[in-house]
Amino acid sequence: MSDLKPCPFCGGEVRFNYNLDLEPDGITCMKCSYILRFTRISHRGKDTFGVTMQRLAEAWNRRR
Repeated sequence: MSDLKPCPFCGGEVRFNYNLDLEPDGITCMKCSYILRFTRISHRGKDTFGVTMQRLAEAWNRRR
């Protein structure tokens, strides 16, 4: 699993969110409850669980 940077607002631990189909769709801070949702992360129409989680982690860790 990918390492996620801490929350940019409080420094808390963050975890992946999952939708009703148990697919990853965002990231939540466990300390301040900040939620970042990603609605359109896919891998050329052939989305897989591992690819999606990797892309979510890359997007989260890129923030400034």
